[in-house]
Amino acid sequence: MANVAIILNNTKKLSNDEHPVTLRVTHDYKRKYFTINSLLTNQSIKFRCSLVHWKPAQAEDNGLGKFRKSYSLYKEANVILETKLSEARAILKRYDEQQIAFDFELFESDLKHKEVTVITSLQDYYTLQINILDEQGRVGLSGLYLEVQRILHKFKPNALLSDVNIRFLESFEYWMRNERGNKDTTISVKMRNLQRVINQAIEDKFFKREAYPFGEKKYSINKRLDSKTKKIAIALDKISKLKALVLKEDSGKHLAQQMFLFSYYTRGMNFVDMTYLTWKDISETHISYTRKKTRGKFEIPLNDYNKPILQYFKSRYQITGGYVFPILNPLIHKTLKQQYTRKKTAIKAVNDNLKKLAKLIDEPNLKLTTNVGRHSYATGLKRSGANTSYITEALGHATQEQTQTYLDEFEKGVIESWENKMFDA
Repeated sequence: MANVAIILNNTKKLSNDEHPVTLRVTHDYKRKYFTINSLLTNQSIKFRCSLVHWKPAQAEDNGLGKFRKSYSLYKEANVILETKLSEARAILKRYDEQQIAFDFELFESDLKHKEVTVITSLQDYYTLQINILDEQGRVGLSGLYLEVQRILHKFKPNALLSDVNIRFLESFEYWMRNERGNKDTTISVKMRNLQRVINQAIEDKFFKREAYPFGEKKYSINKRLDSKTKKIAIALDKISKLKALVLKEDSGKHLAQQMFLFSYYTRGMNFVDMTYLTWKDISETHISYTRKKTRGKFEIPLNDYNKPILQYFKSRYQITGGYVFPILNPLIHKTLKQQYTRKKTAIKAVNDNLKKLAKLIDEPNLKLTTNVGRHSYATGLKRSGANTSYITEALGHATQEQTQTYLDEFEKGVIESWENKMFDA
């Protein structure tokens, strides 16, 4: 017979160091977790908390974990937890009495007092995946899913999961390219996300495996789309022009200029990592941080180029939370989702201002973005004669092949003219 318990699922971390309170079901060494909020129609109480507010079940509690008194609504919440655990045990008792074989799907249906839902709509299935990602605190990936969902809604608002076949994918690609003006790299990101969703739908038994439309002999993303990173590095003379601009301090253009140069002078630090950079990460000699994307640890030496930028921001801003750059405010951007939204807004503002800076240096056609500093750093090292293996280490790439996509083409003889001082503009 299966057994149930109320636990704080500390394997799932939400925002603010909180974890979801769940009903854990165990049968034949397999486990499934149901968040308490997913079992309730009244969402006035959020069944989530940090470890300090939770009391795990002891032997005498018979599987009933509870909120501690430090949790504001602990009395009301604990009554609900006890009720839900009793309901789950009543279902298992009925199975035993009626000799019904335990099945997780059947149990979930009985637990939620509804028939097993079969999702056929592509939009509905995207919504389900987005909700799961939000619950897991994976706001970045959730944002991508939401973006693709909206694009698919514009393409075919009433599409079913079963509509996703080779012809659907070819039409979707054509529509993105010709109606939206998207390039291969952008189309590839959207197609790979849709492929991931269809893979999950197969696991959830909402999509027939034999109807799978992706693959080498079907719709091949690799064959149809050139998704390699575009070489967007700019030459040293343009970086010198950008550096020489005298801009009004505290303006959007000045912030964009300084963040671009800081990335260039810190081995191509990513915009997200600059967003979260704090003064605690900076010693007298180094900048030490963990890259958000790869979790790789970096130590960047302070030098005559990045140090003045840091000194400027330290003297001009007193940012709550100890952040170096004025992007996040922990009093406003409290949740991961709020931080993600702010980050997207900020990077768009910086990129828009970088376009304006390109015009100010008489380079209106120059595609200047936050990523260009990272690419330009890599290309600058290569032109300076650095070995690709060193550049791979500096950028934190997993392979030299990944690094190679960052390296711009250059003519013979250019290396000698750089004098191995790419920053000394």
